[in-house]
Amino acid sequence: MKSELATRLEALRQQIGASWMVGFENFDGGHPFIEVSEGPVYRLVAYERGQRLFAKETTKLDEILYWALFEVTRTMAYSWAVQHPVPGEEQRFTAFRRQEELLGTLDPRWAERARASRPTH
Repeated sequence: MKSELATRLEALRQQIGASWMVGFENFDGGHPFIEVSEGPVYRLVAYERGQRLFAKETTKLDEILYWALFEVTRTMAYSWAVQHPVPGEEQRFTAFRRQEELLGTLDPRWAERARASRPTH
């Protein structure tokens, strides 16, 4: 379970050239991490100062992969948007598009899913 997930996460990290990947340890500070339990049940969780910020749970491998890569590509996209400003456009919209591009290289369905969930204004 966990080793297969770790292998898949690493392959996806390499595919998009990410400098980090959601792991399996709680570093606090709002950094998301994955918990795996029998079933398997996957949880994406984040804590800040010992307080849980969020927790999402699924039994689907594809879902936990999407959630993890959504977090990683969001970080990558905002860094990219800072370095590539578009005149007259809010930085977040530049980042949204970049994130969709990154997710689309991994799975076109993931790009569509991210596009459907983003704010329009």
